[in-house]
Amino acid sequence: MNEENKTSITKQRVVWIIVIVLLVLVVGWFSLIMYNYYRVNTEKKPILCFNNVKEIETNNEYSYTCYGIFYKYKEYHSNNNDKLIAREFTLFFKDFDRK
Repeated sequence: MNEENKTSITKQRVVWIIVIVLLVLVVGWFSLIMYNYYRVNTEKKPILCFNNVKEIETNNEYSYTCYGIFYKYKEYHSNNNDKLIAREFTLFFKDFDRK
């Protein structure tokens, strides 16, 4: 084997390793989003919340907004008895349905 073929094979291996690592990262990220979506549907909070913010919505309710990796989660609570009214889970580029 000459030097040119060895360099070509090495470059191909490096490219394949990079592709596999990127594929694993994308699949892992997508799995995390789906798992958090499942948790929200089963009335649990998402695993990752980077910025948990309390906001006043109206006189009778307030909300907690949680920002995760490429998703947003929001809980609406009643001011009167601190009861959970609704939950929303959406991707980061979409707005929440309730306003």
